[in-house]
Amino acid sequence: MHSFIKKFINIPFIFGVSFVMFSFVLGALLKNGLIIFLSWNMVLALMVYFFSSLTLQFHEQKQKKFLILISIVFWILFFPNSFYILTDTIHFQNYSFFQSYPNIYHLNTYEWYVFFDITIGALISLKIGLMSLEQIKKIIPDQLKQFQMVFVIGLFFLSSIGIYLGRFIRLNSWNIFDLSSIVQGIINHFEFFIIFVLLFTMIHIIAYYLFKNESEH
Repeated sequence: MHSFIKKFINIPFIFGVSFVMFSFVLGALLKNGLIIFLSWNMVLALMVYFFSSLTLQFHEQKQKKFLILISIVFWILFFPNSFYILTDTIHFQNYSFFQSYPNIYHLNTYEWYVFFDITIGALISLKIGLMSLEQIKKIIPDQLKQFQMVFVIGLFFLSSIGIYLGRFIRLNSWNIFDLSSIVQGIINHFEFFIIFVLLFTMIHIIAYYLFKNESEH
């Protein structure tokens, strides 16, 4: 248990928990439901790191393989939540940053509180997601290390699909068996779906190479 807690509790985790509390309080003070809901999005992002830490713990304790497999499946299902907050930047359109574009700004701190909260949340959840990936990579067998990037890109592709389903079909990680909604949501807007998934897969890959541990470069 002690080793699990040591893996789980670190600076990004503390930032994540602090963000949950901060967003809830800030949202209540500003009477802004979006900011309050961002605290829930961060909880889901923290679940990504919980499942990766649990998987690594099972592996190090040489637990039964089916326990490790189940934990990995849950990690994959929740992983899109770590990048999902990036899409919350679309809500900036609901706030007025300019009185007259492009030179006269609307100097209202309310908008910038929202900007701060969404931006900080996106950065923290992104870091949490990439740290969870680093934990999972530690359990990849040596004989499969050469295929590591295939796994990473495949994960990013699936994550992008998950973000699409969450943002546009309003499904959650636990709605994986709602196959009719998933298929219908993809087919109805298939061209947009393909473009969105490819674009977000690229976002995943670029973020991965920009922010992964320096020791891996």
